[in-house]
Amino acid sequence: MEKWAAQNDSVFFSKRIHPENEPTVGVVRRDPFQRDRDRVIHSRSFRRMMHKTQVFNANKGDHFRNRLTHTLEVSQIARSIGKALELNDELVEAIALGHDLGHTPFGHVGERTLNQILLNGIDQDVRPIGQNFKHNFQSLRVVDKIETRCTDYLGINLTLAVREGILKHTRVKDKSGQYYKYPELDLLDINLDAPSFTLEGQVVGIADEIAQCTHDLEDGVRSKAINFIELIQQPLVRKCMDAYHVHLDGNSKMAAYDTRSLIIKHLVGFLINDVYIVSRTEIEKCVENMERVAGNDYIFNQQCIKFSQEIELQVQQLKRWMNDKILYSEEVSVSDAKSGYLIKQLFKAYYKHPLQLPDYMLEKYYRIKAREFSRERVSREVAILQQDDVFVRMVADYIGGMTDQFASRTYIQLYYPDYI
Repeated sequence: MEKWAAQNDSVFFSKRIHPENEPTVGVVRRDPFQRDRDRVIHSRSFRRMMHKTQVFNANKGDHFRNRLTHTLEVSQIARSIGKALELNDELVEAIALGHDLGHTPFGHVGERTLNQILLNGIDQDVRPIGQNFKHNFQSLRVVDKIETRCTDYLGINLTLAVREGILKHTRVKDKSGQYYKYPELDLLDINLDAPSFTLEGQVVGIADEIAQCTHDLEDGVRSKAINFIELIQQPLVRKCMDAYHVHLDGNSKMAAYDTRSLIIKHLVGFLINDVYIVSRTEIEKCVENMERVAGNDYIFNQQCIKFSQEIELQVQQLKRWMNDKILYSEEVSVSDAKSGYLIKQLFKAYYKHPLQLPDYMLEKYYRIKAREFSRERVSREVAILQQDDVFVRMVADYIGGMTDQFASRTYIQLYYPDYI
């Protein structure tokens, strides 16, 4: 690894909220970030991503991406960049695999809907609590507060570098420039005004962008939301095809195959190469005037992992074009409207009738409150729960963790009459 990579023996980067001792049983030693990667992979939230929408709903077809396959693609791209820059591969992988654990069912509409509910409530049915729901903050909440690995504390107790990288993989402020409101998170040693303080964290952020503006194109062509001929006329795609001398049959009858095998694979490599060339120079300039702090660590306070200026503009242009064709399409808009309605109905059901929540959620709430749990007690304290921000937030956590299928089945269970 290069000197600017996060080191496995770093006291600062590898510290955890809850101190841990190295296991005394077994002969195989695992470094801190390797251990974090394994904890993420073995988490329930990681497995559930298999059944969460990326862009197109899973019932559209077997070959469309879901949140898990997107995550694996981000990991592959991030590790490719990280290896070229000689960064800490296991830290890159741990951040990449954990970056979307907080995503909701039905894609980004789930995130937007839960955010609206927490900020504004639902008519007169659910009161607002003035908090946000944003998937990167929620991913941190998942690993800190929701997943469990022991009975001593909540969370899976990841290292600071992994937690910070997960949070910083996308923006931490809303469009008005205000920080997203997540009052219960432990942000000690995390500076929200700076990019990720490790290059590994910055790499995952740009890998996420590359995955979104390349792999989602294939799904767009496969769904026919994107016209293949229009795609190959986009400036970034054209530039990549010229660089790799890619020639296509303009009358291709296998548009989805050509997109994947002739365009996407070259475009991913093209963008990775651009990031490597620019970032290598930026890193060397940055560390030249930096002093190591917190022992022997480089703490980065500026963005070093980036596209060249020309490619950055073309990436943004391609993403805007793609969003117009896919995210604002009739098909996705209909799906989003149904999904938003379903999530609101689930929230109202649990808010008005908390006894419809499973025992483990109610037990967790009363454990946090240091009070004894019984269902009879819940029936007496509905008004108390409804006025408690912790309970409202917990309902958002529960719905946000659902898969598409589970949310749909739960809606049917709560609202469709049963025949006896």
